[in-house]
Amino acid sequence: MQFVLTHIPHILPALVGVVFMGRFGLYAMRLPPSHLSDEELEVWHAEQAARRQPPAEVVRRVARLGTAALPLLLVAFGTGLAIYTVDLRGHRPSEAMRMIHAGSALVGLALVAVKLAALPEGRLRQGMRPARMHAEGSSLAMAVSGGLLVVSGLALLVSPSSTSSTATVHLVVSVIWMLLFQWHLYRYLSRAVRSALREPAPTVVEHTA
Repeated sequence: MQFVLTHIPHILPALVGVVFMGRFGLYAMRLPPSHLSDEELEVWHAEQAARRQPPAEVVRRVARLGTAALPLLLVAFGTGLAIYTVDLRGHRPSEAMRMIHAGSALVGLALVAVKLAALPEGRLRQGMRPARMHAEGSSLAMAVSGGLLVVSGLALLVSPSSTSSTATVHLVVSVIWMLLFQWHLYRYLSRAVRSALREPAPTVVEHTA
């Protein structure tokens, strides 16, 4: 366990790489067979298009909250990794670094909490269904782990320590949260950005005589 905790900065990029390689493998499996003729390839594409369901649109307010939280969460991740690296070297991180990490994480996670509250009613509960564990289930797991991050992070602000059980919980949960975050970005980032930048539909006013 101590070995894993010590080498998390090296293990985390490898885990992220494995996840993306797995996704690339799934993408490659969905490519058409190479032996098909042009006519067969057209039929294959038509069959795939008939089976494929278009991805659900992201609610505009949810998309804007998510895109606003993204840079803050990236800052929190970068400063958290820097703090952990400083701890590994036996030094104490600066107060400015700790406060930037805590402030960006708290504001970013607060925006995420508002975003979750803005989801359509019952959407998050769908994550408890086995068929939706890869989608809403990941959001639900992020919400739970985000709460643990806030609680353990506030405890470390009150009583800083790099060797306590609270610090270990904070570190392990942050790694789990970051992996879930990577998956969430892979699934929703492009749709969320399109929805956030899209102009709202004009309101149609009906005139009655």
